[in-house]
Amino acid sequence: MKMKNSLFIKLGLFGFLVTMISSCSLFDLDINEDPNNPASASPNLQLTAIEIGLMTNLANNEGDCETFMGLMGTQALSRYDLNNNSYSGLWDDMYTGPLKDLEGLIAASQTSPHYLAIAQTLKAVAYSTMVDLWGDVPFSEALKGDNNDKIINPKFDKDADIYASCLTLLDEAIANFAKGSPVKVDGDLIYSGNIASWTKAAKTLKLKLLMTGRKGIANSTAQITSLIAAGGLISTNAEDMLFRYSKDPTSVRHPWYTGAYTGGEFDYTYICHELMIESLVDEDPRWPFQFRRQTKTILDSNDPTQFNSQPCSGGQSCIYGYVVNNKNIVDRLYTNKGLTYGDAEKAFLAGIFGRDRGDGDGIPADGGFRAIPGVYPCGGYYDVATPAAPAANAAQGAGIFPFLTGVNTSYYLIEAMLELGAPGDPRAEFEKAILERCDEATLVFFLWQWI
Repeated sequence: MKMKNSLFIKLGLFGFLVTMISSCSLFDLDINEDPNNPASASPNLQLTAIEIGLMTNLANNEGDCETFMGLMGTQALSRYDLNNNSYSGLWDDMYTGPLKDLEGLIAASQTSPHYLAIAQTLKAVAYSTMVDLWGDVPFSEALKGDNNDKIINPKFDKDADIYASCLTLLDEAIANFAKGSPVKVDGDLIYSGNIASWTKAAKTLKLKLLMTGRKGIANSTAQITSLIAAGGLISTNAEDMLFRYSKDPTSVRHPWYTGAYTGGEFDYTYICHELMIESLVDEDPRWPFQFRRQTKTILDSNDPTQFNSQPCSGGQSCIYGYVVNNKNIVDRLYTNKGLTYGDAEKAFLAGIFGRDRGDGDGIPADGGFRAIPGVYPCGGYYDVATPAAPAANAAQGAGIFPFLTGVNTSYYLIEAMLELGAPGDPRAEFEKAILERCDEATLVFFLWQWI
């Protein structure tokens, strides 16, 4: 009897297991599916990620471009000491991040003209900027490493061909913006889904590319004059193509803010002395908005422990060096203007602590002395009479990355007037850019800091 009961129990368990197995899928336990990295995402989430990735990558690289212009100072780039790895970070981040995501958004937006148009515009932004930086880059065969017919060594397309493709992308984007769309754009951190502003951005970017590459583009003069005559370009602050970083310390901050205002004294590089000094010589009223001093202490050049913290501490001859002790600088800023150079002025110059272009010395222990970016554009501090190293995350941090503005439009128009005979008054346009637009832009930025 026991044997029969045992047999019935085993048969019952077997039947239960068969029922359970037949009611579930073996693929429910597929360990190759990562729920944190889905194969597809909604267009609004893709767009947000693309804009953050693209604009932050470009803002991160801004310091390198300014180094070549003599505005920032680093050990290597300011001496044109480049190697194969100098831009590997930006290169990898662009191709594995926003560029790859843009292709996904384009593929998923064929029935959503406005999402598609934004993606086409941002793709033109990305590749035209890369051409401006590096010349020939992978384009037509890029981003196909995971295709069935994968290409793992894409060819480098000619810069002129990429520019032509970007102009085509912008024409397609402008046409798509003009269409009705069944889907409202969401997740847009640049224009909040304002299609009229996006249309102006695409047209202004097209003008930028035509002006930049006009000598190598057939019929560029006719295209430029036609585009200007048609109007619809960026002209007001509300239309500026810029990325606004968050005030939230846990969110995405401007890379300059992250480097200078989050407690990492050595994360931000040097501002070149020449930029700060020439701005003071010209009595530029924007100085305290753009630069923030961290110290008023004058280091003793006769004390070896303090001397090693000074600019050009290795002894290499410099144009400015430690400016507070440089008579030429004192004469330019004070003596030649009939101004007093007393203790207050010395304390002020002690904070003009940067680096000379081409200085090959090592990095001294000067993290708490270096001048850092001010309110504009990273959302840091206004310069004050008594400077000090900022407490971590105490500033607002609502920085911006202005990619394309009405001031840029004015300069494109001025060049077209002077070089191509486009109609208009270049002097009036220049005054508009300097007086009207810059004042408005400053006001808007400061309002953004506090709302």
